[in-house]
Amino acid sequence: MPTIAGAQGRSAATSGVPSYQHIFMIVMENHSYDQIIGNPSAPNLNHMATAYGLATNYYGVTHPSEPNYVATIGGDYFGIQDDAPFSSTANGVNHTIDGPSLASQLDDTSLSWKTYQQGLPYPGYYGTQYPTSGAALYASKHNPFLNFASVQKSPAELQKIVPDTAITPDLSSVATTPTFSYIAPDQCHDMHGTSACGDDTTLIKDGDAYVAHLVDQIQRAPVWSTGNTAIVITWDENDFSSSGVTGCCDANPGGGHVATIVITNHGPRGLQDGTSYNHYSLLQTIEDAFGLPCLRHTCDTANVPPMTALFALSSNGGGPGPTPTPELGSGELLATGLLPIAGILLYRRRRGATVRQ
Repeated sequence: MPTIAGAQGRSAATSGVPSYQHIFMIVMENHSYDQIIGNPSAPNLNHMATAYGLATNYYGVTHPSEPNYVATIGGDYFGIQDDAPFSSTANGVNHTIDGPSLASQLDDTSLSWKTYQQGLPYPGYYGTQYPTSGAALYASKHNPFLNFASVQKSPAELQKIVPDTAITPDLSSVATTPTFSYIAPDQCHDMHGTSACGDDTTLIKDGDAYVAHLVDQIQRAPVWSTGNTAIVITWDENDFSSSGVTGCCDANPGGGHVATIVITNHGPRGLQDGTSYNHYSLLQTIEDAFGLPCLRHTCDTANVPPMTALFALSSNGGGPGPTPTPELGSGELLATGLLPIAGILLYRRRRGATVRQ
């Protein structure tokens, strides 16, 4: 397996990214910026993009999915250009990386992490898909932690790969909430789709509802009122539909223009940031927020800017708490199509609609 150079030091104070105690990262699939922003099938995501922070020029780093996921925690995609299993040497490229990642950086500084993978049958599952036959809901190509040898070789590290249902008890207290949480919905809820899922409109609606429920859970948890906490919602790549610029920041051509929404408990409201960013920028920002050194492309501060404005703290050091649940039957709220998150979920449940978890 290839051996990758170690991390390098960098001062977070230089980037201007403030210290964060908890960051949640939700990774969605294969839709361009224009397929999400302004789409009435994604009312919750558009509400968040309007109410909080939106990166309007954010890009994937390549195609297809797996290398983008690897880049989100590795600072590079290490030559991977396919969705082959993490144990593969397809196309002459070892998909197991013997080098540092965000996970090892967090471990080295005694900070906690978990990845919550919807559809995973049990913690530490080492398979490449589940179910093991037919249409896969869980797919290891969306779980980059398994691409790193330090995780593969450690039973303790593998136990940090858990089903998404584990987030409910973990959010019950600040002490049980990981410093960094990486959340991957299954292929019917990340907007990717398989033969077991619906059409694209259904995929977007189901993904929108999944994220809305998750964000609502986090905002109602103790962690949201303790220290600085951020939720980032991004897409791995687009569906090749972008024209014009498709990448930036050490990855051009990249993986296409995608939406990225940043929700913070003490940060900006109603901010649209037009700076060019990609997954390296996001990883750099997370490293700076946790006081970690840089990894590969995140060290190239001349070309890879941190997402400072979207993670900045408000001048009074505080921000609004969770969106209150509106009374059911509020015609004014229902008419807008941009409901507070809890309200739209309650409305759907009251009408008997299925919101798949």
